[in-house]
Amino acid sequence: MISKLLKTLLVTALMCMLLAGCWDTKDINKQYLPVVMGVGKGESEKYRIVLQIPDAAGKTQILDKEASSISKAIDLIRTDSEKSIDLVHLRLLLIDKQIASEGIENLINFSVRANDISIKGLVAIIDGNFEKTMYHQISATPEVSSYDYFSQDAGWTPNQSIVRIWEAYQSLHSYTEDMALPMLKNGERTLFSFIGTAIMQEDRMVGTLDQEETLLFNLFKGRYTGGTIEVAQNTSVLIDNAKIKHHVNWREQGPLLQTEIKLNVLITESPEGKSTSIIEKELREQLSKQFNDTAKKIRSFESDVLGIGMLFRPRLSEEQLKEWKSKWFLKLEQEIDVKVNVLNEIYFKENATDQQEQGRMLKKEAK
Repeated sequence: MISKLLKTLLVTALMCMLLAGCWDTKDINKQYLPVVMGVGKGESEKYRIVLQIPDAAGKTQILDKEASSISKAIDLIRTDSEKSIDLVHLRLLLIDKQIASEGIENLINFSVRANDISIKGLVAIIDGNFEKTMYHQISATPEVSSYDYFSQDAGWTPNQSIVRIWEAYQSLHSYTEDMALPMLKNGERTLFSFIGTAIMQEDRMVGTLDQEETLLFNLFKGRYTGGTIEVAQNTSVLIDNAKIKHHVNWREQGPLLQTEIKLNVLITESPEGKSTSIIEKELREQLSKQFNDTAKKIRSFESDVLGIGMLFRPRLSEEQLKEWKSKWFLKLEQEIDVKVNVLNEIYFKENATDQQEQGRMLKKEAK
């Protein structure tokens, strides 16, 4: 009898242990799950935090508070909210341009240290009216989210830069690389309108690149899928493949980087009668100039967003490594040469041959 009672108690205890893991579950209907957090300057406090919370109907609820710190503003939002707020689904961190100009180290460190914020979330800068951009909504479209504008499987193109929270944190603590953040404002018929890229020096915004320069920046970094380049005289090409080879050299006067970029392109639009050789020549000359001008512009901001220091890192001593951004990068000489190969010349010839063959067959059938 005692043995049977012990067995019953043991089984009951084991069942209780299995059930104990579910004690802290939360009803999803009692939670707010923000996907976008905006950080701007408050009117009376240092920070203004705006959270965007989508619902199943495609509408967005906005929660907004000011405080002297980011965590305090979020706590104030939680205090006034009728539901609990969980930041685990936060996908996009939008920073006002004024905050970016003053420094974002505190914000990035907070995002990394917070237990409920994913470091895979994306970072961007609002260049325009912060409140208007954060409160801007378009017609209810549940299948479209703010994240899609940065997703390489959706709306992203190489004319937009892309940086995740962990990448921003890594750049802040790197001796040899700075970050470039996408810049946007509210769109008219779309959620966002992309302006270009913010060039960061350490944690502060020091300059900008337009959309064409951003395309070249992404191409240099190996992100070119879907990139379209417009050449003179109504000609456009699509980048099919890019191979980039760097040659580094350290001379007495400082570092020298020679970069060779080989592009395979497809002609998407061209005037009739314009030969492939002319298109290749125009594109090679145009891109070589644009690449070198963009690289020179970036160096003028004393910001290594291209990550050139990473190429020289194996050659640098510990002391040179620490001085890379402040001393050696400023002495860098950089040369970029572009080579272009048009792929669809054969396609045009084959297409013409096929059309001729089809014409012969139709004539035979007519007879």
